[in-house]
Amino acid sequence: MTAKARRTDPRTSHEAARSLGNLSDKQAAVLEVLDEGGDRLFTDEDLIDAYRARHGHTAESTVRTRRGELTDAGFIEVVDAGGTSRAGNRCQRFRRTTHGGPR
Repeated sequence: MTAKARRTDPRTSHEAARSLGNLSDKQAAVLEVLDEGGDRLFTDEDLIDAYRARHGHTAESTVRTRRGELTDAGFIEVVDAGGTSRAGNRCQRFRRTTHGGPR
């Protein structure tokens, strides 16, 4: 499915939607969550929480898998391992890139 922007979205959202090509709905939704976060760094747990707040309950593995696919495609990058999981362990933090498409 091709990414889309709403009529009321800013011009940059429309440009981004046109540039993304054939992303799945869930991939586009993950990018949308990251874009709304601005420069914030997300752990997988942060991303899952933000995704669920915007799109409703979804399995953790669904969001993690889409994030992995988007990382492989260059839309998301690993910044560091400076995050902390709910269990208190170190974990990776991610952000949106401009390499796989406009931010």
